[in-house]
Amino acid sequence: MKLIEQIELANGLTLNIYDLSRQIAQDTAKVEIYITTEIALKESYFAHHDDFTRVKNIFGNKINFEYRKESSFTPIEKETTTRDELIETFKNNSINYIASPNFAQNLALSKLRDIKNNPFKYIVRPEQET
Repeated sequence: MKLIEQIELANGLTLNIYDLSRQIAQDTAKVEIYITTEIALKESYFAHHDDFTRVKNIFGNKINFEYRKESSFTPIEKETTTRDELIETFKNNSINYIASPNFAQNLALSKLRDIKNNPFKYIVRPEQET
């Protein structure tokens, strides 16, 4: 995993863009990007303390936004162009949403919804000492 770009957003978050590409044959590659940012979990994001505690007990003090996109069987000579296109598409379609002031709260609330709708997916962490 190679960090290829960091973007500081107006809402204080930092997006890290990684290249996970690899050659899969002599003349082809799997081009893959991985984009992530870490968000501090705040009680103020939630209407109820119990909801904050529920999310914190599963994810800890931080939650992550993650995005992956890949293009398989890309000709080696088009690897860089394809990677640049994947990154540019992400930037054009998603960066304004992630840079919005409410993104961190929206992500925290979406994690809460997923926990409530799919509790079988999550393992509660032992209580963390404060």
